[in-house]
Amino acid sequence: MKTTPRFLRVVLILLFFAGYNSKTFSQITPCDYHRPQEADQWRFGDDAGIDFTGLSNPVVVDGNFFGNYTALAPGGVSTIADEDGNLLMYCNGFNIWNGNSNIMSNGDGLKGNNGATMTSLIVPNPGNQNQYYVFTLDMYFPGFFEDGIRYNLIDFTNNGNGVVTAKNEMLFEQNTQKIAAIKHKNGKDYWIVMHGFGDNKGGSFYVFLLSDTLNTTPVVSKVGLKETYNENDFQSFNNEAGYMMASPDGSMLAQVINFDGYVELFDFDNATGKVSNARNSTPGLIKGPYGVAFSADNSKLYVTTAPLDNTTNFLYQFNLSQSNPLDNPFVVDAMEVTATTQVLFGALQLATNGRIYVAKFIKGLPDNNKYPSLGRINNPNRPGAECNYNSIDGLAQEEFDLSNGNSFSGLPAFPNDFLDIPHFWSYHWCHHDTTAFIIRNNANITTAYWNFAKVDATGELVDNSMLYPGYIFSEPGTYPVELTEAFNGQQYVSNQTVVIHPLPDVKLSTSDTIYILPNSSIKLDAGEYDYYYWKPDGSTDRFLNVTEEGQYSVTVVDTNCCKNADTVYIKYANLYFPNAFKPESSYEENRLFRVAGPLQSIAKYQLRVFDRWGKMLFVSEDPNEGWDGTHNGQPLPGGVYVWSAVIESFASDVADPVTLKQSGTVLLVR
Repeated sequence: MKTTPRFLRVVLILLFFAGYNSKTFSQITPCDYHRPQEADQWRFGDDAGIDFTGLSNPVVVDGNFFGNYTALAPGGVSTIADEDGNLLMYCNGFNIWNGNSNIMSNGDGLKGNNGATMTSLIVPNPGNQNQYYVFTLDMYFPGFFEDGIRYNLIDFTNNGNGVVTAKNEMLFEQNTQKIAAIKHKNGKDYWIVMHGFGDNKGGSFYVFLLSDTLNTTPVVSKVGLKETYNENDFQSFNNEAGYMMASPDGSMLAQVINFDGYVELFDFDNATGKVSNARNSTPGLIKGPYGVAFSADNSKLYVTTAPLDNTTNFLYQFNLSQSNPLDNPFVVDAMEVTATTQVLFGALQLATNGRIYVAKFIKGLPDNNKYPSLGRINNPNRPGAECNYNSIDGLAQEEFDLSNGNSFSGLPAFPNDFLDIPHFWSYHWCHHDTTAFIIRNNANITTAYWNFAKVDATGELVDNSMLYPGYIFSEPGTYPVELTEAFNGQQYVSNQTVVIHPLPDVKLSTSDTIYILPNSSIKLDAGEYDYYYWKPDGSTDRFLNVTEEGQYSVTVVDTNCCKNADTVYIKYANLYFPNAFKPESSYEENRLFRVAGPLQSIAKYQLRVFDRWGKMLFVSEDPNEGWDGTHNGQPLPGGVYVWSAVIESFASDVADPVTLKQSGTVLLVR
């Protein structure tokens, strides 16, 4: 079940505060970049599993994931993990298994089709963090396969294993076997993208908005080639097969038309759900296209072919920066299909580690077409042969062995935002922090140069690791950081902007000491921030009411998770009035009659001076103003005078103001 980010942040803050002991603090990690991890767990094929939580070293996971249904996962399944990369569930179109590899409560008997290219897709419910939608796909063959695309609602509220609360609800009919989920521009909702099949719907995309609820009225975009069939040609129904994929940034959509032999590329508007700007490959150029995947930086498109006849099948790269991006693809790899070599390319899927994995399978019936490994495009952002298919450090690399598992034609599918991860990122963004950098995909890098000095010449490089450097930026601000990777005589440049935040300017007082009157109190104000922690009180409120002398410290955390602290000393004020003064004294402090002591403890004040017959000679409400021994500008004779004073302390939430009334005599010396 997904963890509430705000709750997690509070817990981490409190754990840290329990042991702080300095005035200036660095950043708390929950405000750092946390890469999406919902696509870290793959379950697919013949009990194949991969764990990508360790980006550089994905781990094969063995297990009996599909139970007695192993042979029923040949197509593209769907999996999802929680935000920390822990497996939540997976689906093959027929059943939903929970993270313990048990069929979920009410999770069997779904209306998907294991023969479909994409059997299902799991999407979080934007309106409830404990719920997920599972969309299942049937293939479309009139009179035989007509279950369409349906949705199921999964709820994890009451236990960690989930339960299907709404099941097999019809959403769309006469569909292809393709589906995608794209994050809405608002950063919360999703667009669920599907395509019609046949003469009636085959020329349009149907896009459904998933917000707090699922809107069952689609946004329709009539664009691109028509995907249809000829009832007299059974193989033409393969036009509905193959993959649809969104680019990681959600701006593009690609799909194949298998039998007719087309790759299509579109623009996608994630604010409106509209699909536009159709481009397709040259007729006859691509035979039997099947899998599609975008590179992590959205600059390349990869396509596999799996023709039905005994011919060569290809792995292509299309450079999307070209004016006609679907012309003249680069052949990354080719496999000749013969009577003895029956290996075909299947699905493609970008992983969270920035590499693209290539499914392979043996041509034939589902029971016999499993294959023990996956191909790997190690650097899909790089052009041509530099993408290093099955190659590390210039040497041929063994394919990714699945241990006790096997691949079929399909791989898991994910919403685009789970894979929208920068090539490198940083964390710790508060002034004085050591900002650490991580490269997502570190394959085939001989040297890596970071240009910190170009944008911040006075900063400090504190960790000179090539792949994981640390840098202290000299001042708060916005810094464009450039990374240049070198390999085999070529350089590859990527950029990210780093914003270094100032520390919160917390000030409890303009001085280190605050004086209060005995038996009074004061309310300390830490300012407006996100979190507070006071010592020694342990309070987490903005204000602290103080009634006793002592040292008081507060640590605050702002909206950027930057921390700072301030300390003050509370002391009782010793206020008094002198018993004599001399206006002509050579010592300035003896020239006026006024209250002495820490005046900042006084909220309200009045001093009055009288002669011996009760005539008022002087009055003031400013404790800094004293009587200079005159009246109406004329010096008075030396002698004894009477005074009275009223002093009021500051109020707080726990005590009313304290009022002190004092009176006495003072000797004016001439």
